[in-house]
Amino acid sequence: MKPPTRHLGLVFTALAAAVTLAACSTAPGAAPATEPTPTDTTTAIADPLTPTESTPPTHYPSATTSAQTAANVALWYWSGGEEQITGVHRRAEEVYSHHEEDRWVIDFTWFFDDVREAKEYPPIPDPKTQAAWAAALKNISEGGGAVYDVTRLDTGESSQSAEEARQMDRGWKELAKGIKGLEAVEERLSRTFGLEPLTAP
Repeated sequence: MKPPTRHLGLVFTALAAAVTLAACSTAPGAAPATEPTPTDTTTAIADPLTPTESTPPTHYPSATTSAQTAANVALWYWSGGEEQITGVHRRAEEVYSHHEEDRWVIDFTWFFDDVREAKEYPPIPDPKTQAAWAAALKNISEGGGAVYDVTRLDTGESSQSAEEARQMDRGWKELAKGIKGLEAVEERLSRTFGLEPLTAP
């Protein structure tokens, strides 16, 4: 009975492969075919918690914070903040115009109500803009209050004392400073966040 030639061919092929591998492993300059030790395996695996120079950063705090801040400021502005700024600006301009026209009677209707409402409104979610907004409101409130205290009992006669005249002058200057501060806030909102009022003050 003839041996199956197919099986013999597979045996010869396997033997040839084994001889070839043995020759390669004993050839001069060949690296020894040794399996990695546990120590080698440990050092070859990188610590996933340790960043490497080739790993690109996945978090950019400044860019993320800036984008989030811009979104928060826009939300504040269009959900009522714009009305607070333009409302106070308009009211302050109206009162100051009486000074420019040298009127005896200063109309403070709704002035202090608008300023108080703006102070109680939630702060602008950007520290620099909020600081400028708070400072402008303070100047307008204190300046308007100083003028009002002098003029509320005024009968229209030139009976101001020297101290009252100085207080009146300080009040107008403080109010003018507050108006400039509001303009700076509006300019920052436009330049930094691209926010423009729907109506002029």
